[in-house]
Amino acid sequence: MLIHESRILQVTTFGTLHKNLTQLDFNMLLPDVMIIADEVDAQLTQTMESFSGEGSKSAKTHLVNQRAG
Repeated sequence: MLIHESRILQVTTFGTLHKNLTQLDFNMLLPDVMIIADEVDAQLTQTMESFSGEGSKSAKTHLVNQRAG
């Protein structure tokens, strides 16, 4: 379901870009789309890690490393 929602976000994003082609700054378009894609990927990864239980392990490891350093 999360992957499906991610795909819906992509379709919506590109549909919005297509509808507003005349108002886009093409010098900024690719860098902005890359930022959006990176953020969506990071959010999906974090959600999947949290869902699978790896997120809590990563958080605990981070806290232990912070205290040790």
